[in-house]
Amino acid sequence: MENGERVVDHNVSSNIYDVAIIGAGINGCTSAYFLSQSNQNVILIDQEGIAAGGSGAAGAFISPKFTKGGRLKELLEEAYLFSLDFYTHHFPEHIQTAKLLQIANSAENADRLLAFEASTRLKYSHHSEVESILTPEAKSAVSLVLEEGGVVDAQAMCAALASGIDRECLEVKELHYEEGLWQVGKIRAKQIILATGSYDVVVKMPYLELRRVWGHRIDVKTDTKVAHSIHHHLSISPSSADGVVAIGATHNLHYNPFEDEVYDIEVGRKELLEKAAQSVTLENVEVIKDYTGLRSGSNDYLPIVGPVVDVALTMTDSFKVSKLKQMKDEDFSLFPNLYMINGSGGYGFVLAPYLAKQLAAYMVTKKTLPNDLTPTRFFRRWAKRQE
Repeated sequence: MENGERVVDHNVSSNIYDVAIIGAGINGCTSAYFLSQSNQNVILIDQEGIAAGGSGAAGAFISPKFTKGGRLKELLEEAYLFSLDFYTHHFPEHIQTAKLLQIANSAENADRLLAFEASTRLKYSHHSEVESILTPEAKSAVSLVLEEGGVVDAQAMCAALASGIDRECLEVKELHYEEGLWQVGKIRAKQIILATGSYDVVVKMPYLELRRVWGHRIDVKTDTKVAHSIHHHLSISPSSADGVVAIGATHNLHYNPFEDEVYDIEVGRKELLEKAAQSVTLENVEVIKDYTGLRSGSNDYLPIVGPVVDVALTMTDSFKVSKLKQMKDEDFSLFPNLYMINGSGGYGFVLAPYLAKQLAAYMVTKKTLPNDLTPTRFFRRWAKRQE
């Protein structure tokens, strides 16, 4: 039994949870944290345990998106500020704060970085304390240094967020709703959150497709002192007290662990070390640990948070595609008390606290969620194609 885990007694018929969360990655754990802070009785359900999938393999760097503009850039800048403050104030032992050096790896990225510099409200400079370890390629590229940044201990942070919350190891293949309660195995709950990441979302959502991105990160021991988080061809963490540096994670769109042969760890390590060598010179490198897993992203690259549309109940004979523009989210038939949080791609640890707090507020007090982040946006697009 993990530290902080509470025993779940399935023989107690009155053991009804306010919320059952399926998926114990960073989205599920932060949702559990904020809901428990709102006095909700919560249980986390995962087939393998806390941060056993993509979240455990994440680089977990707290960084904004260095681009020209747009909704995702604005969202990530807001989430970056919120999450960096959240982690450092509530779980300082599980985040290493350091300046963040962003280096353009192409002419196109250089243009984006310059546009970011011209428009951002974040504090930055052009002074880097790691110049001595940078390669000539990295030194000559357009770059900037954010005064604030950090890298999270992914697995330890998820465990800390979930501390004291009931947990159940269970592979969820289906859900049942009856008499105002959701049934998950022997667990009963008033509300459900799907935080399943790249795994099956359990309920039927033909309008929603997620992009699966395989990631591999390594921890290495090196004699080189890295003072900043460095983001170039990939991400490199600052050195820990005992000289450990995290490298990764990769973004492999082609490997699928559900269909392909066993992933070649050695090939993955080689790729990570080769990309790191384009940015910095690391002396006496020893790989000490590998982390692998799938991350999930949405097709429009924005995260997904909010209630879920029930297609069967919505698309009846009276449903008219021509009236979609006039319809509000609440005009669609939703699964009762069923929500999801997903699709953060490589920014899971940046977005999770920011989105989970909003989702908890929506569930407890009905505070409005941003319409452009709810699953309904995908239903609207899909429904138009069904005409």
